[in-house]
Amino acid sequence: MYATGYFSSDRFRLASDTAYHYTNQNASVKWRHSFTNQLYGVLTGTYSHYDYDVTSEKNEVTASQLKYAIDQTGLRADFSYFPNSRHTVDFGASTQRYNIAPGSFLPRGAASLIKPDVLPQEKAQESALYVSDRFDITPRFSVSAGLRYSYFQALGPREVYRYAPGESRSEASITDTVTYGSNKVLATYHGPEYRLSARYSLNDKSSVKASYTRTRQYIHQLTNTASVSPTDVWKLSDANIRPQIGDQVSVGYYRNFKSNTIEASVETYYKTLRDFVDYKSGATLVLNHHIETDIINAEGKAYGVELFVKKLTGKLNGWVGYTYSRSLVQVNAATTADMVNGGRYYPTNFDKPHDVTLVGNYRFSRRFSTSLNANYSTGRPITLPLSKYYLGNSLRVYYSDRNAYRVPDYMRLDLALNIEGSHKVKKLAHSSWTVGVYNLTGRRNPYSIYFKSVNGQIKGYQLSIFGQPIPTVTYNFKF
Repeated sequence: MYATGYFSSDRFRLASDTAYHYTNQNASVKWRHSFTNQLYGVLTGTYSHYDYDVTSEKNEVTASQLKYAIDQTGLRADFSYFPNSRHTVDFGASTQRYNIAPGSFLPRGAASLIKPDVLPQEKAQESALYVSDRFDITPRFSVSAGLRYSYFQALGPREVYRYAPGESRSEASITDTVTYGSNKVLATYHGPEYRLSARYSLNDKSSVKASYTRTRQYIHQLTNTASVSPTDVWKLSDANIRPQIGDQVSVGYYRNFKSNTIEASVETYYKTLRDFVDYKSGATLVLNHHIETDIINAEGKAYGVELFVKKLTGKLNGWVGYTYSRSLVQVNAATTADMVNGGRYYPTNFDKPHDVTLVGNYRFSRRFSTSLNANYSTGRPITLPLSKYYLGNSLRVYYSDRNAYRVPDYMRLDLALNIEGSHKVKKLAHSSWTVGVYNLTGRRNPYSIYFKSVNGQIKGYQLSIFGQPIPTVTYNFKF
């Protein structure tokens, strides 16, 4: 049995009056047991927590705090059975509980006149059974097939709104409200998830692989690319929001060079998405009591090619990878109010066509080595305000098409020196030091882009969190 844990807490300020705080907590406990020489199992319990709060105290009368939190608790059992050296069967079960505090807006301090606003909690249970079978048909040809069946239930207490069919969802189109008590099931989704893959060795140095997978996703991330801060929210599937279903096929070629000291591969993939969750133009994603009125189901596709080369041995080793990938979505809704970009495909928030990663290590001696990490990627898509106008004596902002622009490209270089302790066999603990610099060049990569009205003009500003070199010191030991 063994356990792992992780905790992090990050804070930063914007313009000295708004503080951002993020917390991550993770823990897991695993128990392994060999029942026979052919059967062993692993029982795993997990817990994860994420929250953020945004605090503004510039004016004590309007001082406020925005908070969000999500918790996940899970238990899973995995088993592996080996009938013979050519045959492996994996099977198991899992269950996971979701608890989301979708948001609260509270006064900060006794003098604050902010009206409290708290969204009701969301709860759900997701369970699954799976089995997979890997079989070596010949020494060169192997296949693997698997089936996972997932079962999801959205739970109360909740109030669920019913909307008029065939109309754009809005508060005006609500036809009924149904109240569900604590842990009462308000929506159920389930279905199969398939896995199929094959590998064929052309010779001792090269092979080809192909695979097909289907996945179901019951929790959805909602991101506003024009937000000043990453106040993303995660929304559970419920009576009004269907789960996302994805189908992906991939093909790859793999080859080793120079007595298997260098690995190289090229892989391409294509993925289709159903019921991808996006939002309407002008949507409110934070503190929205009727968020399903601003959410729309879309169709999506993603495709790309990945190139990878890795040197395994020698004083100089490392790897370099390049990926060209696209992630696109289409909202071709029945009503004009729900349509985005005229029903055309547009980039998702995750669309970064070019990505290059280089990792290099050089060992001077048994105790001293250095490592270099370089990253480059295309800037993420963003929706920009283009102009202002008046409509009925009300000032409005005119935005570009959804994700029609991009933030500047991302580039970062890290450097580290590793110092290992003596290599004596009989030691209580083996330790090492790592002294490094994160973002060696001090590049101000944009964390987000935000906009303010200055003297009647809309001006854009780039927010960089780590816009300067950050020295780091790490001490590791194992016993």
